[in-house]
Amino acid sequence: MKLSSSKAPESDARDVLMHEDPTCAISTAASPSPSSNINVPEYYGCEYLQAMRRQLDNYTTTGGEYLEAIFTHREILSSYPSAHHQCARGFSDIAYMLEQRAWRADREADVEAVCAFRHEAWSIAATM
Repeated sequence: MKLSSSKAPESDARDVLMHEDPTCAISTAASPSPSSNINVPEYYGCEYLQAMRRQLDNYTTTGGEYLEAIFTHREILSSYPSAHHQCARGFSDIAYMLEQRAWRADREADVEAVCAFRHEAWSIAATM
């Protein structure tokens, strides 16, 4: 097989502008606009605290679950401290949400949980 060293023949084709095909256009209605994210709440803290806050409506404080949450978070914090730079704010937000919610029998320890969460927020803020 013999390879040719000559150049390929140049064609007289010129660049032609391509027109947009309306059937191929991407719908902008499906993509969220910046103003549509206004109602999405912003949660602070690590994923553990964010999950806890998302479930706050069903969170009971009577059995001392809030103490278990604090101790679990301390274990997670000690294993990877750099992932917890917003956890002080997360604990403060959870304390505020507990303070604002309506009283029920299974929430009678909310006041103690608020104090514990605020103290944990202060402790984390002092160490970070």
